[in-house]
Amino acid sequence: MYAGLTQRIEANLAEHACHLHRHTEGMTVTETDDVVIADSGIEGDVSTGADTFNIVANARFAPDERENRLSFIAFKLRLTGRAFSWWAGPNSADLPFDYVELAAGEREAAMWAHTAEVPAGGSHPGLEIRRVRTPEELASYARILAANWNPPAAAVIEFYDRVAPSALAEDSPAHYLIGYHHGEPVCSGETFLHAKVAGIYNISTLAAFRRRGFGGVMTLAAVDSARATGYDTVALQASAEGEPMYRKLGFRAGGWFTEYPVSIVPLENRGFTTREQLISVGFEYVHVENERYDGPQAGVADISGVPHYFIRLNCFFEDGDEFSVWPIDDESLALEQEAWRVWVKAWDAGDHMPARLDELEALLKARRSTPPATARTMFAQWRYDEREERHDDNGPTYLMRWR
Repeated sequence: MYAGLTQRIEANLAEHACHLHRHTEGMTVTETDDVVIADSGIEGDVSTGADTFNIVANARFAPDERENRLSFIAFKLRLTGRAFSWWAGPNSADLPFDYVELAAGEREAAMWAHTAEVPAGGSHPGLEIRRVRTPEELASYARILAANWNPPAAAVIEFYDRVAPSALAEDSPAHYLIGYHHGEPVCSGETFLHAKVAGIYNISTLAAFRRRGFGGVMTLAAVDSARATGYDTVALQASAEGEPMYRKLGFRAGGWFTEYPVSIVPLENRGFTTREQLISVGFEYVHVENERYDGPQAGVADISGVPHYFIRLNCFFEDGDEFSVWPIDDESLALEQEAWRVWVKAWDAGDHMPARLDELEALLKARRSTPPATARTMFAQWRYDEREERHDDNGPTYLMRWR
């Protein structure tokens, strides 16, 4: 399935990101033919470490679908209110992230080696490395990783506590390692077996014990773990500071991994209820609602200030969906607005719909229901303003934000 080495390395990272989620209540994995999304459900922003376990990886979008797929997924993740990180590897680095305003963050070298080319691990004075076997040892492992944040990342502690049964299972593809200095847990490492590659992750040392060579010793111990299971290829992601050390151990670069933090829309701007507030965060005016079922199905709304027809294609979220959109001409807009006013007046009065509405509906039927070849697919959410009425002469009392 993964013919090339870089494809196997990227597949290893993606599976590493989600394998524990698959077996943990409250966590989800969305895996399609072209992307993997791991959502731990853990709330928080980057400062809490939540994005360490909410990850998008191994995106392989078809050229004619890249912008739409990228836009939809980034929009959907923002709606969760949780921090995510999107890792683009050697086979997905050319995605147009600027299209959805995702700025590159951390950049790491994708490095690999044959286990036969890496020296066997040896002893280090005062350091004993053991595989994690108990919940208590896994908690120590988590504390070492959490210490990379200041204050220590609460999300890291929470994650490993919740996934402990799967992480400690005998058949787990992840082998967690802890280095003990005179009995105190001070450094960590992990070997993850997938796609014929042993990925090495989470090489970390507590700040007070750095610059003693513990990181190199732990890396060799992780390679030994891979070698013992019969794997002949190991891979890791190296920071600029760590790359020279890994080269000395026999690793070579094979591309890059770049992290793209996915910014949070703060639980969809709770507390933003007035029309002015909603407009200030990108919501736009809706002129007409022609059909409704669990939200707007069809109508006319502004997109970047220009009136467009919209028709809902799919229902994905509680308050946002995928739509086909195309500009509306001035004549059709005037007719739509007249039809809306006629409908509102009759509805509010409890009257039968007048003949003029039937005439307008007949004139507009083809225009509003047949997207032209130039129609675009976009994603939108809707949010009601503070008014209690469902509609008035100017349109529905909700606004839509498009991406």
